[in-house]
Amino acid sequence: MTKRFTVLKEILHLLFPMVLTITLELSISVVDSIMLGHYSARHLAAIGLASSLWLPIGCFLIGVTFGLTPLVTRHLHGRQPKLVNLYMSQAIGLSVVLGLIAAAVVVLVLPHVVNLMTEEEETRRVTINYLYIFAPALPMLALMTSYKNLFEAAGRPRLPLLVASTGLLLNIVFNYVFIYGRLGFPELGLEGAALASALSLYLAVAFFFVYDRFINQQPLFTRLVWRYTRKFHLLLGVGAPAGFAFAFEVGLFSSMTWLISSFGDLALGSGQIVMSYTSLLFTPMMAMSAVTAIVVAKAISQEGVEGVKERIKIIVCLGLIYVSVCFITTQLFHNQIPYIYSSNADVVALAASILLIASCYQFPDMLQTIFTGALRGFRDTRSSMIAFGVTLFGLSMPLGYWLSHYSPWSETLTVRGFYIGLGSGLTLLALILIVRLNSVLKRYEGKRIRSPRNVA
Repeated sequence: MTKRFTVLKEILHLLFPMVLTITLELSISVVDSIMLGHYSARHLAAIGLASSLWLPIGCFLIGVTFGLTPLVTRHLHGRQPKLVNLYMSQAIGLSVVLGLIAAAVVVLVLPHVVNLMTEEEETRRVTINYLYIFAPALPMLALMTSYKNLFEAAGRPRLPLLVASTGLLLNIVFNYVFIYGRLGFPELGLEGAALASALSLYLAVAFFFVYDRFINQQPLFTRLVWRYTRKFHLLLGVGAPAGFAFAFEVGLFSSMTWLISSFGDLALGSGQIVMSYTSLLFTPMMAMSAVTAIVVAKAISQEGVEGVKERIKIIVCLGLIYVSVCFITTQLFHNQIPYIYSSNADVVALAASILLIASCYQFPDMLQTIFTGALRGFRDTRSSMIAFGVTLFGLSMPLGYWLSHYSPWSETLTVRGFYIGLGSGLTLLALILIVRLNSVLKRYEGKRIRSPRNVA
């Protein structure tokens, strides 16, 4: 019992600050949806469409920078702090290059996709303008995540938490000013939300840089090594699989938005409400995945397989408690929750019916998230990436499309069929990852990796 309490304390010590930071970061999109939902149902549909297009690209940029954490941690704890400059220089080069490529894709390619996805002229216009305004900020998204990973790897999570809190407050103020046209600024609607988000990202990067360069008494990133800004193959090799896996998962939800766009702006607005709400609920599960990777890597190096199993059991129990609370809350208040985002009765009614379905697939979603983190702790990211691609795009989307368009229940289900397909794919994904982890644990049975450097 004492050992279990110690393990639980170790997990919660990591979990709480990470949950809070990620929640604040994701709350920016929730604020956008709420403020635009009360501004215009059409602009709410437009941000759902725009977000579904750029988010997979943005999440790949974020995921690639995940490789910075183990590299920085190794050398800080190995008392080689100067090598941190090399990795951060690589992170800056990688963020700028990939960010500019991503911005070019958003500006040159995605507007054509928007034209194919909606027939409403106003929705098309504001969506494309949103993409044009937000695209230049994509390199800043990668840079902000790099700085965040740097400080968390150094055991200084307070600054990322402060930046996330400040960014959320600034985003609320900027949204109020630019969306509704306050303090002498023109009323911009969705374009104002794009401008607010872009400004928040630029200011977050500036805050990190100024603090570490001029305020921090023990600066982490002291010198930019120019030649390493072009030699980022090591960081790319470590982070690319995580980036693709993260992009696959978010890409599925984005693809859902593309598919339901054929049902019109009503369905798009309802889908954005569901995505915004479920993304907020998913925040603690993202933190659980990251914590699982850390404690699994530590346990396999110090205690072996039994230590890994003990920690996974505790994290799964915490996950079950959390999603049970989410399920009960959503089931009880599914009719009231959509009114937080919109006052349009038709949008609210459709969103409420989808939330009943979405609350059910939170359970397999929690399991797949935790077991993905556990596999990452064993440096097994490729199998997770393949499982994501096969189950989510091989089962969820085809099944959802059939249920919504061709099944005997298509007229009744309409857009809801896509969410039933999503739940089916997540269930299969969770089962595959559980089987895969059991296989990995058998391989490590009776073994112990002596150096933490040999695990993720």
